[in-house]
Amino acid sequence: MRLTVSARARHHLGDRALVLRAAHRNGCCGGSSDVPVAEVGTPGDVADFEHVRVGDLDAYVDRRLGAASGWVVDLDRLWRWSRLRVEPDDDQAST
Repeated sequence: MRLTVSARARHHLGDRALVLRAAHRNGCCGGSSDVPVAEVGTPGDVADFEHVRVGDLDAYVDRRLGAASGWVVDLDRLWRWSRLRVEPDDDQAST
């Protein structure tokens, strides 16, 4: 599994860990899906997560997101507010 974390996201995290978890979302017409969400911290139960080391950063990836997937984590900012954003790695998806 490939995980890329941008410099802005690394700065935002500081020395804290990164968690990519599968968040269950329901659609308007009865469908549902697990979508990746990036959060600061460590998971409550690390047994459900794969530990990945990205340089000096500890990251925990929810096993439900798939081991073959690649992810890119970046930081969105608007004035004083910021949040981590996760997207599929286009390079990984095409292979």
